[in-house]
Amino acid sequence: MPMSKVDNVDLVCCIVNRSEGDQCIKLASEKGVKIGTVFYGEGTARQGILRMLGLDQLHKEVVIFVASSSIAKEAMHYIAEKKRMDKRNRGISFRMPLEEVLGTYSFKNEKETNEEREIMHQAIVVIVNNGEAETVIDAAESAGAQGGTVIHAHGAGEYETKRVFHMEIEPEKDIVLIISEVEKTEAISDSINKALHLDEPNTGILFVTNLTETIGLM
Repeated sequence: MPMSKVDNVDLVCCIVNRSEGDQCIKLASEKGVKIGTVFYGEGTARQGILRMLGLDQLHKEVVIFVASSSIAKEAMHYIAEKKRMDKRNRGISFRMPLEEVLGTYSFKNEKETNEEREIMHQAIVVIVNNGEAETVIDAAESAGAQGGTVIHAHGAGEYETKRVFHMEIEPEKDIVLIISEVEKTEAISDSINKALHLDEPNTGILFVTNLTETIGLM
């Protein structure tokens, strides 16, 4: 499939309350987004009486879609406005730049951009064995994180994937997404690595990416 050339392509992620994901997809489509995906996740409310009562796991839906930067930005702001993400506990959204997308809609960013942007937040993504998300969250919070979102997933199990990442992919996996202030990212990543020994084979993967924009972080 030939790839369209566009100036920039962004991935948008919205984390909202359960049953609100389809509404986000509909709102995005009104601004020209062609397709999106909704995952089930768990958020964390790790303070005070909620944790004492065992109610610290909050049901969430994680919405992702890809579009040109102009459409992605407009759709993200439109969703944030309609979902009132300026209010506490109404959701979080962010977007990040992508270099290339292959699939139903394929794009390639062939414009070299060295535009200086002030990056204030980063996304820390940790993929670990099923049941280890709690350890990731605890380690992250001990280093200053304000919680995270857990997505349950399956690994691919193909030989090349195992060889590249030095880990077994067959069992179910937990994906933990943490939004961090840039100055805290290194400490949070180091704390997670120390707790799970990610530099050892078959333990997990952690990667960090810059976020172009965030909405809903209090």
